[in-house]
Amino acid sequence: MESQQHSIAYVKRQAKKIKKERGISHIEALEIISKSRGFSNWMHCQRSLSPKNDSIETAVIPVELSFTDWLKRHVNRDSPLGDLARDMGRDKGWPTYNSLDEYLSYLRFQNAYYGAIDTLSRAWKSYKAYLKKKEDLTKDTTTPKKPIRKNYDERKIVYVKNVTSIHFSKRTVEKFVPGDKAWVSWDGRKAIPVTITAVDDTYYFFKTERPLNKASGSYFWYLDEVRSTPELACINCHTS
Repeated sequence: MESQQHSIAYVKRQAKKIKKERGISHIEALEIISKSRGFSNWMHCQRSLSPKNDSIETAVIPVELSFTDWLKRHVNRDSPLGDLARDMGRDKGWPTYNSLDEYLSYLRFQNAYYGAIDTLSRAWKSYKAYLKKKEDLTKDTTTPKKPIRKNYDERKIVYVKNVTSIHFSKRTVEKFVPGDKAWVSWDGRKAIPVTITAVDDTYYFFKTERPLNKASGSYFWYLDEVRSTPELACINCHTS
């Protein structure tokens, strides 16, 4: 069978030519070239061709969190992003791409409604911002400086009783700027003092102040998960 003589990279190049020649979408071109090589569809082609075949034609790319894996993290959110993550989980043929255009072509090929396409575009923007911030944080921690303990934050870890975490839809956002003191909670019972280091449209970036042996750890959480008091931090605790 001719299908095993080519790599994924080869199939994608041929699909680009067909797309230009026939004026069709990228995903439609991938379906056509896959079937012409003996596969039932594009997904069959992806799963059948050995990744080793691409090693000759493609550069080595550092391993990073894929868009699909990033999207899975939001499956429990009560928002359009959460809806998209759950729809993805139900789609047995959901592909793994490296560009927004490929994902948009896939949704259009599946006749997705406009809201899903718009949500995907916004999700991709947040995903890229997440990767960039993660890379920046990694660079910042490659040569850690020894913390100066004489000026450390005097706030202690606070244990809060008789509070219950609230649903995403009922949460609000408090405004902080870099340098502000705040509180976070991983489990809804213990509040940790933190200092804000950076802010964007989606996340607060902060360093922890307690416990002292782990102080200065860098994290970034959603805006509604960083609060001004220990009680609010436990009520709006972190969700994975």
